[in-house]
Amino acid sequence: MEYIPFRNTYWNYYTQIERDFFSYAPYCEIDEQNTNAFSTRYLQLLLSICGEIDSIFKTFCKALKPDLDTNTCGMTEYIDIITDKYPTFALETVAVVGYQYKEICPWRSIHHNKHIPNWWSKYNKVKHHRDEIENGKENYKNATQGNVIEALSALYVLIEYWAAFNLVIDDNEEKNTSMPCLKSEQFRLTKWNFYWSFFGGGEWLDTKSFFEYIKPSTRPNDSNKNNSKEEGSI
Repeated sequence: MEYIPFRNTYWNYYTQIERDFFSYAPYCEIDEQNTNAFSTRYLQLLLSICGEIDSIFKTFCKALKPDLDTNTCGMTEYIDIITDKYPTFALETVAVVGYQYKEICPWRSIHHNKHIPNWWSKYNKVKHHRDEIENGKENYKNATQGNVIEALSALYVLIEYWAAFNLVIDDNEEKNTSMPCLKSEQFRLTKWNFYWSFFGGGEWLDTKSFFEYIKPSTRPNDSNKNNSKEEGSI
């Protein structure tokens, strides 16, 4: 996919969701003390963010594994495919720009043991069992600031990898090229140090450094993996 179609199809929607989330900060400050704050706005965002994660994963994983049955696959299959191709994916860390907030590693749980992320399980409870009560709390109250920011940062990690897959020359090619910059205004991938300033004033991704970063030699030790999943995964 070329840059402009990718931007129009995926990136513009992501940035709109991101703007929506941070626009609520004057009413509920982005702060770890507000992790459990819930609202219908957060519920709306959680459904939108996780719906987009599912949509991108479905298309992304189909591109990586053409025989994938997208009618029956779910998060467990996505995790297997994405971590096999990108061993760096699970431990990407996101810094929140402009706020005193912890760095977020939204896919950490899929490292080694491949647990479904907790925020994804909470999303499923909000989506499918919103009116049920668990441990004395209605499931709609899982639409919290903490779960939304985890999900949003997870979407940002995913869309950066999806952009790289679409917009850079495969590492088997001998051509030297670079990817136009698609960087969030609010999030920063702390381990991505291969953006560089273009002489024309823009920023680009150095594809050679990117492929060095994601090469399989960085893969975690397979002996630490198992097939356990969190209850409630799909």
